Amino acid sequence: MEFKMFGPGGSPSNRFEKGLKTLLGLDEAAWDVIASWILTTDQFDAEEAVSSPAIAASSLLPGQFIESVEVLQSILKGWHIYDLRLTEIQRDLLLMGHPREDIERLGRLLERIAPIKQRVYAEDMRFDYENAVLPTLEDVDVVCDLRPIFEDYAYPLPEGNTTSHTRLLGFSRMVLVELLTEDFHGRTHKLAFQMTEQRLTDLQAALARASEQLAILKAKTRDLSTEER
Repeated sequence: MEFKMFGPGGSPSNRFEKGLKTLLGLDEAAWDVIASWILTTDQFDAEEAVSSPAIAASSLLPGQFIESVEVLQSILKGWHIYDLRLTEIQRDLLLMGHPREDIERLGRLLERIAPIKQRVYAEDMRFDYENAVLPTLEDVDVVCDLRPIFEDYAYPLPEGNTTSHTRLLGFSRMVLVELLTEDFHGRTHKLAFQMTEQRLTDLQAALARASEQLAILKAKTRDLSTEER
């Protein structure tokens, strides 16, 4: 049994089967919400989209939306990669044991969203290239801290000096930062550090300068990207 949309020797995963079952169990109104989102979104991140007004106001549960979108993205990518006809996709669905009426119904949905199959594939490749090799920043936690400065340390214990560990000299305003990153295999990495007020100012200036450089780079390379032509 050979499936066209999964490539040579490929077969549907359990995740795909589960998502397809979820998708086929939805009504036309839910399909319309999903199709409208797929056709109009700039970023195909279903997990981020579940909190958008259009999705939140629909009858779709977050899990239903995410699973359905992932299945449709998988079909669209296979459709584009292997240059398939819709009938070949429907044949695959028939081999998976789905009723003809469900396949015909899904075929109408696929015809509707077919124009963006190349864009779905391009976005998937963008994700791979942007997240490969190095960990990617996922979250940032920032906390302000007022740190007391005493005349002496709590440890080590003094040896004959006249300074006092209880005498408060003043305070230092600090910023504590925790960066959470995730690598391509889903592993989380954490880096925590602290900055003085001056170091924070330096970092802000550096980020502003980097943003200016990025804007120049984007302008200079605009013609190299087919996405921006």
